Amino acid sequence: MRKEMGGREKTEAEAMKRVSRHILVVLLLVLAPLALAEPPGKNGADGIDLSQRKSLTPQEAASLQNEDVIYLDVRSTLEWLAGHVEGAIHIPHDEVARDVGSALPDRSIPVIAYCASGGRASYIVETMRKQGYTVVPVTPGGYRELIANGMKED
Repeated sequence: MRKEMGGREKTEAEAMKRVSRHILVVLLLVLAPLALAEPPGKNGADGIDLSQRKSLTPQEAASLQNEDVIYLDVRSTLEWLAGHVEGAIHIPHDEVARDVGSALPDRSIPVIAYCASGGRASYIVETMRKQGYTVVPVTPGGYRELIANGMKED
């Protein structure tokens, strides 16, 4: 059984519909830009889409210095102690498979891996990708080239 609404109830119902529509419009205006935005760290400076890259030049890697990325140094401990990119995380290349999950628990942040020349960084890429990371090695070149292209050094 359907009950007919009186004049006042009908006016209130129409007012509620208008308010609901206004709220919907405001939510769409606020949330639409968020839905259209790229995932954090996916596109860096100069429109570099790290999820689609097989490698980065030292210049490209240095251009992402202020982006939401992690720099992973896969050189030996002695090389690391001699100097490394400011803020980088160190995991020697032969320990990445075992230690990366605990050292880098947030798999949503892209990783830029570097070593001295690019060989060891390239070596760990497949291991990390299988574990769910977006990881790109710096090749050719490595640590010294990153510093020469403006990366800060610790």
